[in-house]
Amino acid sequence: MTGCKLKFGDDIERSGAEFDAHTLTQVSTLTGLSFPVGTEGQEYLFLGSGVDEALAAKVRIPDEQVEAFLENEVFRSGDEGKPGIQIGKGRKWWNPDGLRERQDRRMDLPKARVLEVSCGREGEAFVAYLSWMTS
Repeated sequence: MTGCKLKFGDDIERSGAEFDAHTLTQVSTLTGLSFPVGTEGQEYLFLGSGVDEALAAKVRIPDEQVEAFLENEVFRSGDEGKPGIQIGKGRKWWNPDGLRERQDRRMDLPKARVLEVSCGREGEAFVAYLSWMTS
């Protein structure tokens, strides 16, 4: 009898300047979200070592680009309601409950993937918390 050897990827965490434009492009590719010019990655967690890949991210959207960000499909046709998967839960930086003027959306994506977004005001900044996973 031969066993099945699964090959898993890496878990990756990036913060501040380490969450660069290349990483933001990767987040966009996985989630289908378009990030407007000036979006800053603040925190990033990619879980690739398990059976199902997942990511959590926190980004800051410039005030003059908030409307452009809210044009993403998840805000037009996603389900309203608080997120359930919250990949970043337990991380020091993960605090969507602290958002003011909060909007929450959930959307099933092709290939058995799920996207959840919570966004709103954190202090003076407009931020979005993202959770994405395969299932």
